[in-house]
Amino acid sequence: MVFNSDRSGNHEIYSMKLDGSDQKRLTTDPAFDTWWGRIAPDRKRILFYRTPKGVHDSDYGQTSLWMMNSDGTEQRQLRAKGADGWQLQGHAEWSPDGSQLVMFGGGRINPQLFITDTQGKVLRQVTSRGGQNLDPSWSPDGKTIVFVGCPASACVERDYEIFTIPAGGGEARRLTSNAIRDHDPYYSPDGSRIAWLAETDTTGPAGIWNVFLMTAAGAEQRNLTNDNNINSRPEWARDGTRIFFHRLERGKLRFSIFSIRPDGTGLTEITKGAPGTNEYPST
Repeated sequence: MVFNSDRSGNHEIYSMKLDGSDQKRLTTDPAFDTWWGRIAPDRKRILFYRTPKGVHDSDYGQTSLWMMNSDGTEQRQLRAKGADGWQLQGHAEWSPDGSQLVMFGGGRINPQLFITDTQGKVLRQVTSRGGQNLDPSWSPDGKTIVFVGCPASACVERDYEIFTIPAGGGEARRLTSNAIRDHDPYYSPDGSRIAWLAETDTTGPAGIWNVFLMTAAGAEQRNLTNDNNINSRPEWARDGTRIFFHRLERGKLRFSIFSIRPDGTGLTEITKGAPGTNEYPST
């Protein structure tokens, strides 16, 4: 898998085996925070974002989208900050066949979902909805995009819900209705389930966040993690047997990468003992 860590002083992309061994640094540029590594389906390329050092993931108005080979060579920018007049951009994800990307972009008040080619050139707009349209990812067959949106044009973060929409555009279908903030939905490799992230309690400086599971149709919604920590950004193992995520445990100062089985057993810290914050796993 790949992940990002600030162990060098700024965030850079690293690779490691699924058990946490053989950690290798792939990027080196102290002027930037480099994060959100996403491995291509062919395992030959990695997408990532860069923001100025110290910004990290706190301002999607300062992101630029990049690509490199899986060994860290041939790093090149795909989309500069402000490309196509967008005020923000983020959450780029590979299509299942590796030929396209889906991402959110546009204005800060009303971002939409777009599909680009692998050079970051916009091919089409997927959504044309009110409110926020964020956090897209593909179904395994490439026909559907799951994302975070708002039921109405005027919305606040607690209104964020999970929706699906055909990859070619059309009517969005709402899957959650829970009055809590939802983010980062991802299909399981067989397409039968969706894992996502929700803020289950707003107390404290960053709230309490847990990973949830439901069927692809939105049924059987349940907590996968159910504790007082910050559990964030679920990522399925390619065989569907585990879900990886980054986790900040109460009383600790840094995120670490964990895995858990879809039945809620087998919670395991993958980057135990590794220095710095370790987050945004991609398998």
